[in-house]
This record gives sequence, C-alpha cells and structure tokens, in this order.
Amino acid sequence: MNNKLIIISSPSTVSSEIKKVVSLLKLGLQQFHVRKPNFDDFDMMNYITSIPKEYRKYLVLHSHYHLAKEFNLKGIQVGKNRVDEAKEYKNNFSYFGYSAHSISEITKNKENYSHFFLSPIYNSISKAEYKANFTSAELSAFLQNNTDINIVALGGIDENNSKECFSIGFKGIALLGAIWQQTDVLIAFNKIQKTLKARALTLSIAGFDPSSGAGITADIKTCEQHKVQGLGVNTAITYQNESEFLSVDWLSFEQIKKQIDVLFAKYKPTHVKIGLIESFEILKQVILVLKAYNKSVKIIWDPILKASANFNFHNTINRKEIFDLLKDIYLATPNLHECDAIFGTTDINVIQLAINDFKLCNVLVKGGHSINDDVSDVLIEQNNITHFEGKRLVNKDKHGTGCVLSSAICSNLANELSLQASIKIAKNYVTNFIDSSNKLLGFHNI
Repeated sequence: MNNKLIIISSPSTVSSEIKKVVSLLKLGLQQFHVRKPNFDDFDMMNYITSIPKEYRKYLVLHSHYHLAKEFNLKGIQVGKNRVDEAKEYKNNFSYFGYSAHSISEITKNKENYSHFFLSPIYNSISKAEYKANFTSAELSAFLQNNTDINIVALGGIDENNSKECFSIGFKGIALLGAIWQQTDVLIAFNKIQKTLKARALTLSIAGFDPSSGAGITADIKTCEQHKVQGLGVNTAITYQNESEFLSVDWLSFEQIKKQIDVLFAKYKPTHVKIGLIESFEILKQVILVLKAYNKSVKIIWDPILKASANFNFHNTINRKEIFDLLKDIYLATPNLHECDAIFGTTDINVIQLAINDFKLCNVLVKGGHSINDDVSDVLIEQNNITHFEGKRLVNKDKHGTGCVLSSAICSNLANELSLQASIKIAKNYVTNFIDSSNKLLGFHNI
C-alpha cells in the first residue's frame, strides 16, 4: 500500500522540514518528491545529504536531475518545461515520471515515461484558484481503458477522497496540502495511511440459507476470512438445511432495491457477487441499479439454476436474455450443468467463440460436477484460456461450494489481485473448505 502513496515537499521551506521528512520515511513512506523551485544546486545537495542514506532511495527530484543520478535516488519527475533537460536521464531510474494536466498529454507521452501525475483531480488544498479539471466519468473511462499506464492522482487529495481515487482506477495518490497545511504532519499522514489500509468492501446479493452452508451468510463468512468487509442484500428466504430443500419465498425487486439503496448511500462497494435470484428479469434490474451507482462496478455472477438438494430454480432458459446480461457482468461462474444450460455446450472453445462473437464476460467453468476425479476449473477470456487443476476429495462433498468460490473470487478482486490470482487463491480456499469436515457443512478457515 505504501508505494501507492506519494508525498510532495512544500515548495517553500517548512519549519523542521528535514526532521519531518525523515519521520515520514520511518513511518513507511516509500516515495517522497522534492519540489523546490527556488533551490540552487547547493541547496538541493544540502537537502539530499540531510536525509540519511538508507532513505535516499525513496527520493524523487523535480529539478537538478544530475543530483538524482549522482546520489542514486529513486528517480525524477518531469514537467513540460523540463522535457529536453530530462531526456538524457530516461534510462537511469526506475521512476521516470511526467506531470500532466490533461488526458491527451498522457496519451501523447505514454511511451516516454514510466509514471504520470494527473492533476487537478479535486479542487486544490494549497492553491485556492486551482480547480478540479475532470469529471469522475471521464477519468473512470480513461483509466479503465489504460490499465497498463501508471497514473497517479494529484490535486486536492485528502483523507476523505483518497480511497475514491483508487476505486476510480488510479494506481496511486500524491499529497501536498493534505500534509503540509496540517498542524501535525505525522498525524495527517497516519490518518491517510489508516484510510488506505481500511478493508475493501464487497457486496453479496444472494438468498438466505438457514444452515449458513450457502447463500448470503456463507458469502459473508468467506469475505471476512479474506480480510474484506462483506455487505449483504437478501433476495430470498429459503427453507432448507444442508441436505434438504423444502421451498423458497422470493423478495420483490423493490425490496431488493431498498437494501441496495441504503447500502450505497453510505458505502461504495466496487465488487459485487450475485447468487440466488428469482428471475433473469430481476437480475437485469439489479444490474442496472448497481451500474447506476457505479458504472465500473465488477459483478461476479454465480448462476444458481438448481440447489444442491435438487430443487430447480429456473426451468426455462432464454439464451438471448442471458447473453444480454453477460455483457454487463465481469465474471460468471457456472458449473458444468449450468454451463450447458446457458451456452448449450461445455466445449471450452465453443464457449470462447460465443464470448468473442457476442462480447460476453469472462466465464469460469467449474469442474466439480465432472464424472471423473479431475475437477479442474477453466477460465475462458476473449483471448485466453487458463486451466486451474483440481482433484476430487473422496467422501468430502460440501454444501455451498459454488457460493464460497464466487465470493472468495470477489473478495480477492476487491483486494486488487488479478483475475487469475483471485481464482487460484479462491480455489485453494474452497479445497480447504471441502476438506474441513466429513459432513456436508464445512468450516471457514484459511
């Protein structure tokens, strides 16, 4: 987390500045930018040498680039007026940053720099006349389409909006006024660190299972084990235990929406797992509500068509209707039976063709229902197929494994892991869950 947090020096001298900078570095700050427009060579050299040697590797200079090379610092930050001066140092540092004030500047220079500042994201704290220059919508769209570029948010970042920057898609944040205009620099830094270290949020939209082996309560257990704060929206009350399913009472869309509304009024979950739901029409409406709150929300759908106790939830499958839904979802996790119902096949290559032809989401085909001992799962993306090996555990059947797997993947994604890593870790978690007892109900422990 610390390498995503950057502090920029005050342009003017601060009382006991070096002492405060060293204290920040001791607290875990791993990137400090020295921006002193009025420094000459002697001033800058004195500043650098006042920092203990073990911390100089975290310094980035906004000027006097030759000193960054001489003292083997982390890197340099280039403004548009210093482009020519900086060219000769491009291959000398791990960090070679550019300060941009427009999206077009980044697009134009993306091949020339390792990192970018983009500002002002919010109204500046240190400069009253420096106003926000972007909308959240345009930032989110740009960042989602340029995930390979290291873009850091600058301008008006503070304790209240720091996490929002990451949810929009920034790779880091740079602080100036939020640190140097506070009475106590270290307390200000600690507050923002604490905010950034706060647990990610996930939302489970699923049914209630009284046995807690599956459904919303199993999802929340899984989230907690993955160091994620799990929120829950109930879609149905089921009358079941781990081996018997009697019936279900569905909540209306209006009841589901009220739960979503009150949660999004306070929280901003970026990852949502959807499980048991009455109909594809209600699923469509739920997705629309989620997208209205957060256009970039990642939805993981566990398409529960039949309970493990052989109770059918959806007897009629409209493939066009489901394909339309799959365009707005990030990942679907069907088992082999559900995969056949949705795609009309379990052939991986045919499914990949459908994903490409209809612009559908990623699909993780779960192998637990295979007729042999190979229970490998297969992730199908537009341009990639990844196999996750697995072996069947003898006499270890479990109720709710699909719920646990999808909520574990959702939690890992919320913790900013890649899709492949999220699935691999989730699959290991489910294996431990299955192996945790000889009964149909498993225990959640990592």
